[in-house]
Amino acid sequence: MPELPEVQTVIATLEKQMGHPEITGVSVIYPRILANKTPEEFSDGLKGQKIESYGRRGKFLLFTLTDYLLIAHLRMEGKFYYFHEETQPYKHTHLIIRLDNGELHYNDVRKFGRFYLYEKGECPQCLEKLGKEPFDENLTPQYLKKYCRDSHTAIKSQLLDQQMIAGIGNIYANEICFACHLDPLRPAGFISEQKWEEIIHHTARILAEAIQQGGTTIRSYTSSLGVTGLFQQNLYVQSREKEECRICGTPIEKTRVNGRGTYYCPRCQKKEPIVIALTGSIGSGKSEVCACLRRKGYPVASCDEINSRLLEEPETLKRLAEILDCPAEQLDRKYIASRIFSDESDRRQVEQYLHGQIMKRIRQWISENEAESYLFVEVPLLFEAGWDRYFDYSLLVYADEKVLYDRLKKNRSMTPEQVRERLSAQMSVTEKLDRCDGSIANNATLEKLQQSVERFLNRLPSY
Repeated sequence: MPELPEVQTVIATLEKQMGHPEITGVSVIYPRILANKTPEEFSDGLKGQKIESYGRRGKFLLFTLTDYLLIAHLRMEGKFYYFHEETQPYKHTHLIIRLDNGELHYNDVRKFGRFYLYEKGECPQCLEKLGKEPFDENLTPQYLKKYCRDSHTAIKSQLLDQQMIAGIGNIYANEICFACHLDPLRPAGFISEQKWEEIIHHTARILAEAIQQGGTTIRSYTSSLGVTGLFQQNLYVQSREKEECRICGTPIEKTRVNGRGTYYCPRCQKKEPIVIALTGSIGSGKSEVCACLRRKGYPVASCDEINSRLLEEPETLKRLAEILDCPAEQLDRKYIASRIFSDESDRRQVEQYLHGQIMKRIRQWISENEAESYLFVEVPLLFEAGWDRYFDYSLLVYADEKVLYDRLKKNRSMTPEQVRERLSAQMSVTEKLDRCDGSIANNATLEKLQQSVERFLNRLPSY
């Protein structure tokens, strides 16, 4: 099927070869090629119209006429032929548009292509559900992360969803996954914003390069307008089964993902664990959830525990002493707290250093557990620190405010003022619920919390 670069090549070539002619007549040979008009309505509407401009939306070709918008979708094997003079139709020609400077024939062996005709100002229903364009500045990691929230669909298949991103087809989905070192079977709902940013970058880059080279000519596709795509020379995985990977030398493999041929490098695109960040306010029950996960055999890391170990290491104390300009032997938790809560500059520098070291330790821990399917990391200030973009999935443990007050006063002997001070320093539960990928309410007993954790784990996709 022609994909975005091929469609862009066709529409640009048509504009260059045809210019802006007037339509003098129409012959509809195969009426079912028309999606929303009868042959008579289609012919009457087009006759006398001038082609004012050419465009594309996803895989749809757009012809703006004097009073109408003509839209075509080539589907599997649709092709255009432009002739400067009257020409006998080929065997599989289904539509002829006569122009004052020649003829435009539409040929389609499998008869899957469709044409739509809308009056100017009318909302084209065939375009309504299309997602964002690959080059749209509004195509953001946040948009894609939210769109795929909880999706168990393999990322390779998700990239083919035209309601998410318009224009990507099977060939380019394979190439995008390779460029991002993504296992094509990875669930789309469990990909970090940081990785989505990488996907956006490589999608735009690959498609732009393919457009520049006229698309990809594989099997039945050619532009049929004197243009042959050259991008197939730059393909890294598509149609290269058993050939050596151009990056690592490992033989390219082929499998099927939701029925579509999928090429990938088993080394460059090896399966990696899904890393879930566990967060929540003080007293919400994060520690209980972590304990439950450990009992069930899941590896769990804690940012607080990593931070505590760091503060016992001479190298860390030496660096903090330099930042705070004080003797290393003077440093302890109480002194550090007094400095960072009284001086904004000190706080930023200390947090920047410690956060960098904590993240370094987390990445090292992830690499040590790369054989696991799921890893959990407890990150108390996940959203406040902006770390949610680095994790594949965020899970919030929360409780109602009254429940939190009662727990903290009872279990931690905190005064109401201390409770309010701690809670007000953190992002509200409402905002966290809007930003997280999943949540567990903890307003009842420990047994109920454990049951909620069990339900969450049962909903995770097999990976």
